[in-house]
Amino acid sequence: MKTPIFLDVETAYDRWAASYDAYDNPMVYAATAALERHLERFAGQSVAELGCGTGRNLAALRRASAARLWGCDLSAGMLEKAKHAAPGATLVQHDITLPLRVETGHFDAALVSLAYEHVAKLDEPAAELARIVRPGGFALILEIHPFMTLSGVGAHFPDGDHDIHMPSYPHSFSDWLTAFRHAGLTVSGCTEWRGRDFGPDAPSKLRERYADTPFLVEWSVSR
Repeated sequence: MKTPIFLDVETAYDRWAASYDAYDNPMVYAATAALERHLERFAGQSVAELGCGTGRNLAALRRASAARLWGCDLSAGMLEKAKHAAPGATLVQHDITLPLRVETGHFDAALVSLAYEHVAKLDEPAAELARIVRPGGFALILEIHPFMTLSGVGAHFPDGDHDIHMPSYPHSFSDWLTAFRHAGLTVSGCTEWRGRDFGPDAPSKLRERYADTPFLVEWSVSR
């Protein structure tokens, strides 16, 4: 049995960066599959990804013909991977709980995938998300479902003889809706993804253990 270790978010993701994309992670699979159904919406758009990690989503947005890509992440290790995955994207090391160093209304669209799990309070990050997207623009948010977080499931990964854990915060649907309302964001869609929604090619853990359990929540919001 691996020994659990609890690290702060930045240190944990720096340590995870080398193996993140190779790790069999059903949550990442689910978020990637959900994003694929929206990629055409980003064609021709200038897009910011908050918490861009290794750049796998930025690479997908580039393949979908996004016009301009900008990404930020707290982890320097993750950003080093993103440089290779998404050449041409502007990458910045930044904590998404703090104001972003970009102009108001600078982007047509934004993406946040599996990053708000590590944010204790949603109000300020949601307000900043709304600020950087132009009026008429949109944002897609993909996040671990609160049912999962409340049951003790959160981001973690094996590292040698250790199992690395980091802070993870459950956000209820009322938390999300309140944050969106205060930020001036309008909810245009909400999907609760269950394991069986991802089809026969999904990891067996996702299909079997979480077949009928809300696993991932997807929010589409607009300015």
